[in-house]
Formats: sequence, C-alpha cells, structure tokens
Amino acid sequence: MAKISTYASVTPALTDLLLGTDVGSADATKNFTAQAILALASSAVITLPAYNDDAAAGVGLVTAGQLYQTTGAGALTTAGIVMVKQ
Repeated sequence: MAKISTYASVTPALTDLLLGTDVGSADATKNFTAQAILALASSAVITLPAYNDDAAAGVGLVTAGQLYQTTGAGALTTAGIVMVKQ
C-alpha cells in the first residue's frame, strides 16, 4: 500500500466512504459515508460556557479565540450572546 500522502486530493461526494472505528462494536473497522458524518455533525448540540464578561471568561480558563456566551449579569445584559475570547 502506498503512503497516504501520495494519493490525489479530490472533492468528496456524499456517497464516498470514510474508514473509521466503531467503538460500540468491539472497535470494529467500518466504512462510513460522508453523508452520515455530516448528518451526525449537524445533529450535535454545542453548549458554550457562560461568563459575565471577557475577564471572567479568562479566569474560567477560556483562551484567546475560543467561544463563550454571556450570562446577562455583566455589562451585556442579554444572556446567550456568543463572544470570542480576546
């Protein structure tokens, strides 16, 4: 088998197969479609930590570039505003 870096790069199709491990089946190696991976990712729920302000996010170990949301108890009085840690 050739080194993976020697294979051509292409734009994937939804029906293309990706190799992976099914940890629910004794780590069996299986194929997954690109479409199944996208469906799984789009159904994922992302919960952001909430802080009063950027300083509080820093104390909470959020690093520059990471996302957090406002609590509504700080200068921004609306909860749930998505912020980027500065």
